Amino acid sequence: MKIVVLGAGTLGTVYGVRLASVGHVITLVARGKRARVLREHGAKIENVLSGKHQTRYLPVVGDLQPDTKAALCLVVVRREQLLGLLPTLQEVQNIKRFLIMVNYAGDPLLLPSASGDKRFVLGFPGVAGSIENGIVKYVDVPEQKTAIETPNTDIAVLLRNAGFPVALVKDMPSWLRRHAVFVTAIAGARYEVGADAHQLSSDDVRVRNLILAVREGWRAMDKVAVAPEPLALRMIFRWVPLPFAVKYWRKLLAPPRGEYYFARHSRNATGEMLALANDVRRIVSNEEAPTLYRLYDAIDSFSAG
Repeated sequence: MKIVVLGAGTLGTVYGVRLASVGHVITLVARGKRARVLREHGAKIENVLSGKHQTRYLPVVGDLQPDTKAALCLVVVRREQLLGLLPTLQEVQNIKRFLIMVNYAGDPLLLPSASGDKRFVLGFPGVAGSIENGIVKYVDVPEQKTAIETPNTDIAVLLRNAGFPVALVKDMPSWLRRHAVFVTAIAGARYEVGADAHQLSSDDVRVRNLILAVREGWRAMDKVAVAPEPLALRMIFRWVPLPFAVKYWRKLLAPPRGEYYFARHSRNATGEMLALANDVRRIVSNEEAPTLYRLYDAIDSFSAG
């Protein structure tokens, strides 16, 4: 299958290389220094837990052209870039479908799928990591499979065949909004300690506050038309007694997993975290979620420099 990956950063490179490794024809869209590195040295990925390395020399283009032909385009960009890209994507008529795997908790009506354009599918990646010296160092996140909105079973099969566990989600906009509360609470707690994974995971009070912040945000979303969070997250955040939840999250947030799951991305994506926090602030008020808003103060400060 011919697939274009728009956004050849950490996540786009991992998906592109692994899909190429099972026989798909992959083109990466990248610019500037990243494009030069990919052309000169190839797309390099390393699973930091298994130690597996893969390198693929894939075609790299600077832009998605209106006459680009492909069966699928993976859109893996940051939240603050997405809405500006959508008009360009809609002009490309020879790509059969777009899988948008982006942190987005804004108005679903702004997305093409809201108008009935079935070419656009919402999803979310199930890997995390960062780029070090041109190499994408990543981990698969077993607690979070690659999420794709139903009923796109063919895309799910395609990704599973490349080794990505996949969960089909009925209400992806709601899933993304719940996830935004979770990821911004963690980002805010990290920014309070300079995005230091070890320092946060060793601080009971801060871990407790981020759990309370997520609970507040989700309770506020319960009151509006946002579907419930995934069962596994509901159990650990809502049902498990707070002391046990703190113990669980301290362990998960600690290096090395916590460093790759959360810390590296939050350090490198302050603009995205701010945009996501603003998305949530349009849904959840300060009165409903005071602890969450205090963590958002840290996002505001960290983003300001």
